[in-house]
Amino acid sequence: MFYIKRRYFRYALYALEIFILYIIEGTPYLIPEIALAKPLLLVSAAVSAAAFELPYFSLFFGVFCGLVIDVGTGGVMGLTSILLGGICYCVSAWNNKYIKNNIYLVLIYSAAAAIAVISLKFFIFYFIKPYPNPLNAYITHYLPRMVYTWAVTPIIYVLTMCVSKTYRTDKRKAKVKKRKRVPHSQRSAVSRRRAKRA
Repeated sequence: MFYIKRRYFRYALYALEIFILYIIEGTPYLIPEIALAKPLLLVSAAVSAAAFELPYFSLFFGVFCGLVIDVGTGGVMGLTSILLGGICYCVSAWNNKYIKNNIYLVLIYSAAAAIAVISLKFFIFYFIKPYPNPLNAYITHYLPRMVYTWAVTPIIYVLTMCVSKTYRTDKRKAKVKKRKRVPHSQRSAVSRRRAKRA
């Protein structure tokens, strides 16, 4: 029961991290803009959390971050959450099964997630609704946003790693029960002969 409580405390810290990053991202002039673009901090946060947590929580965390991104940036509600949730689930399943987590892999995951999520936003805003010269907008506005999102990943990774290590219990090693030593006088003759041979 105590382990479950500790786990939920950690999940609450993840929710607090999302709230803080959302406030930072939405506050004017707090983060400098590059080519009129700001980073999507929650993309980096979702991928970083997926590198530390189990697949189903990572799926939920990615979906939640995607919903928050949709609320903040507009577009079709739910598409970003589906895409980001799927990416986070795959990242977590891959990391837990095959590879030990490290910052280099998270940078690769973050780059892929940023390209996928921001390109989806570009498709929604510039192809569903006709817009003149969409390629220019992609290069001058959306591409810098992808790079910016990827560039802040190490900072978000360190923050998320600190959260992931909080209220976490290590897996306890199974204790091997030691056999009680029987006094020499109580051993059978066969046991005494085996002991001498050894």
